[in-house]
Amino acid sequence: MTPEAVLYYAEHPVHFVEDIIRARPDAEQAKILQSVADNPMTSIRSGHGVGKSAVEAWTVIWFMATRPFPKIPCTAPTQHQLFDILWAEVSKWLRNNPALEREFVWTKEKLYLKGYPEEWFAVARTATKPDALQGFHADNVLYIIDEASGVKDNIFEPVLGALSTPGARLLMCGNPTQLSGFFYDSHHRNRGSYSTFHIDARNSPRVSQDFVNTIVTMYGEDSDVFRVRVAGEFPKAEDDVFIPLSLVENSIMTEFSERKTPDIIHIGCDVARFGDDKTVIGYKVDERVTFYKKRRGQDLMKTADDIIELGEELVRRYRFTRKIPVKIDDGGLGGGVTDRLRQIKRNNPERFWWLEIFPVKFGVRIKHMHYYDSTTYMMGVVKKLLMPHDEDGGEKPVELILPDDNDLVAQLSTRKYSMTENSKIRIESKDVVKKAGRPSPDEADCVLLLCLPVKIKSERRDKN
Repeated sequence: MTPEAVLYYAEHPVHFVEDIIRARPDAEQAKILQSVADNPMTSIRSGHGVGKSAVEAWTVIWFMATRPFPKIPCTAPTQHQLFDILWAEVSKWLRNNPALEREFVWTKEKLYLKGYPEEWFAVARTATKPDALQGFHADNVLYIIDEASGVKDNIFEPVLGALSTPGARLLMCGNPTQLSGFFYDSHHRNRGSYSTFHIDARNSPRVSQDFVNTIVTMYGEDSDVFRVRVAGEFPKAEDDVFIPLSLVENSIMTEFSERKTPDIIHIGCDVARFGDDKTVIGYKVDERVTFYKKRRGQDLMKTADDIIELGEELVRRYRFTRKIPVKIDDGGLGGGVTDRLRQIKRNNPERFWWLEIFPVKFGVRIKHMHYYDSTTYMMGVVKKLLMPHDEDGGEKPVELILPDDNDLVAQLSTRKYSMTENSKIRIESKDVVKKAGRPSPDEADCVLLLCLPVKIKSERRDKN
């Protein structure tokens, strides 16, 4: 570009995106781009799928191409969000114009102008350490913070000092999952300092109506799931919900580094056969939960075979030498799966040495100081694992990393509770949930099984 073109595009990012990156921003994306040019701090709350990552990537490339010696730190709560989504989006749009590819070098962690790797760059750093955004000093600094609601406040501290420079900019985007923190304050008590945007997914040309209709039909427009994931509004945090949506979303946005050799592997299966209910098989490797298979109307013998297949795969993948507890919803049809697994182990105990079967019944009365029944106890276990604070109020690591699954998020964050006459907590049963018109909590029940503590008879494989 000529010097005159650079000066023009520096003030007109939408034209830069259209002319140089060769993309077509929608109306909201265009407003956000111009806001970054005109304002020191821009904050966007939105529903899912409205094109936030594309805007962030365009902003990075525009700032790199129109400012001398810029530094652009980019961060997000997890490596997946940062590298697989945002950073990959930067690479994708660079490829749209061969001239950009000639001028800039993209690596897995850095984008820089050829010949200036330490002076003219954008860099990707996960927001897992307090110093993630420290040490960036330049006349032209742009901070990109993706899924900002999941970034801890101490990460933001160095940003405020750097923004005193006239050429500094901050762009924050995210689903509004938390009712406190830096991102929340940017849309509330500190709103006067920001250029703020609210994007409802229902108004976005990039979001399918099927997605919106599904959330509305299943959970209602008054649910926190709809508010956060569609409407782009902060949750209401209903008083009678046992596990707040903010805990579930925080878990999803928590970084997790898988160990080469896990300490624990658990398998869980919530069993169904006919109707709308699903059979859900999942596994938990240390803190992380993954769903393996979801099926409607599946034969019980096939369910047992799927569990065996999963267990053998996990043993091979991790070279695991300990027993794997397999916890089955044993009420009703689940008993058939339990019986089949026991038969498989009896017929070939040497091959299936890893298989330790635990039948579990939901909704059974238990003797407990605080919880009324087994379902409530398991929900209590999950809630404790999700809490970022211990009983004394001190910070602790989240001990459960959940998958970003819309059904799971909704099921966990809409389950209500009440107090019994004996002042015990009682979670509403699956029957009550279904009578209220909400879907069966199949994914959630699978997670409850995975997190249920059990005692294994023999931790390691027998030497003989």
